[in-house]
Amino acid sequence: MDISVKERILCEANKVIANKGLNCFTLEEVARKAGVSKGGLLYHYPSKDKLIKALIEYHMEQFECQITSANWLTSFIKEQFNQNTADTNTMAGFLAAIAMDHELLEPVREKRKEWFQNISNMEDPIMAMIICFACYGIAFSNLFGLEALSDDDMKRIEDRLINLSEKC
Repeated sequence: MDISVKERILCEANKVIANKGLNCFTLEEVARKAGVSKGGLLYHYPSKDKLIKALIEYHMEQFECQITSANWLTSFIKEQFNQNTADTNTMAGFLAAIAMDHELLEPVREKRKEWFQNISNMEDPIMAMIICFACYGIAFSNLFGLEALSDDDMKRIEDRLINLSEKC
């Protein structure tokens, strides 16, 4: 399946940030990697900030598409752990936003507010929030390359969090 030019640009921007770092994250480098002209990139993303914001929004959309409403918290946990073992490049936009302009994280803040509003209706919302923050910690440890646990340990943690979520 062919991906759109916009998605290809986002994919390559993620790879540039994740593999080469923010110093190499230029519009020229992203355009070159995506196989488009700089003008073509600018047509879709008129500035580096717009590209970073799109990276974050794309990641949030992809993440949320994987979460089912039937058992939101369990689905959230599974997807967080899936993100950890899958392609952490998708979170590169977060790194860029943290380094460049915290305002670019606004879509994340808004989505988290929505999620925590949903959690507040659960039987044990405090436990549900603790579970979410544990998942965030694991995801960001992995993103920063700080994860030191074995796959077996990670699976046991995931299973325990899922077990705890069933009581929320």
